[in-house]
Amino acid sequence: MKNIKQFYSLIVLFSLLTLSCRQITKSVDETFHPNDSLAKKYNKENHFGTNGEYTGTTKTSTTTSVQRRQEKTIVINGNTVNTPEMELKAKEMFQDIELLKQKNDPSAAKEIQKRVNKFLKEMKMPQGGLKSIDTDKPLVKVKKGILGAAALEKAEDQLKKLPQYRNKGILVYQSIHFYEDGSINLMLQHPINPKYIDAYEYRKGAWSAPKPVLATDIERRIFPLSEIHFADARKVIQIYNAKTDQIEGAKPKSNAYITIWDNRMRWAPRTINGTRERYDIQFNNNGTLKSFRQE
Repeated sequence: MKNIKQFYSLIVLFSLLTLSCRQITKSVDETFHPNDSLAKKYNKENHFGTNGEYTGTTKTSTTTSVQRRQEKTIVINGNTVNTPEMELKAKEMFQDIELLKQKNDPSAAKEIQKRVNKFLKEMKMPQGGLKSIDTDKPLVKVKKGILGAAALEKAEDQLKKLPQYRNKGILVYQSIHFYEDGSINLMLQHPINPKYIDAYEYRKGAWSAPKPVLATDIERRIFPLSEIHFADARKVIQIYNAKTDQIEGAKPKSNAYITIWDNRMRWAPRTINGTRERYDIQFNNNGTLKSFRQE
């Protein structure tokens, strides 16, 4: 973490740059240094020098108004902001940031960014001021999506090489789900007892240990793994999303799955819903388009 004074200076600098207006810049300066700037402005408007001497042609009786200072406002993005309120909120923000810094936690940087954005939102200022500030561990947003074709093939190959299925055919039960976070969930018929079904999860490049599950209609809901290719899941998503681009209001998908019934497999999703139309979409076992029609 940077020195707190340097951090505060960066926050103020960001506010000045994003406002992009000299008048706003001056107002923000009044926010963080209200006593000096307001006093100077008051003295100038009422013809007083830096030492309190009167500089106008005619000296009149003038009284400093605390109420006038408290009612000082500025306009930011068309919104009127009370400067004493801004000063108070800025003080509270800095106190919160100091507490977060004392935690000495890698997640503190993210919490500090949220706190600053909250202040900027309350003050009707543009948000995102901490994106350009270096931190010990930069925040990285991970883009979600199913695994690439090569990674899907690797997952399939590792599944076939599980020790318990060595030299045995593997039968998938009920479904296979390819999720947008790169994980894969499926169930397999037990390698020794065909009346049992085990669930497996693929995550971070490895398959989990088997977990027993309750199962029904096993004989009708199994399909050979040898006739399924995981990489075809990407074909399904690409074709599906290409069709959504042609339909008003339709939303793309980032996951796909297989369902098994009567010893047959089917790719899904199988419907596309738009704001005005609904379509049925079917795929061949290899992930290519089989049919596409409006319902």
